[in-house]
Amino acid sequence: LCGYPPFYDENDAKLFEQILRAEYEFDSPYWDDISDSAKDFIQHLMEKDPSKRFTCEQALQHPW
Repeated sequence: LCGYPPFYDENDAKLFEQILRAEYEFDSPYWDDISDSAKDFIQHLMEKDPSKRFTCEQALQHPW
């Protein structure tokens, strides 16, 4: 939505660690114009715990 991936590091090993830990940020100013609803949707899709992560049905029901 803002033009770059949610994870970034120059070092591939550190990048993969971030992905596995689901560590990401909505960096300013890039995400400033993105709605809270869109950010909520992304957070639910990228939830590390599979039991808390959106199912397809839940994603389709999200207001965004």
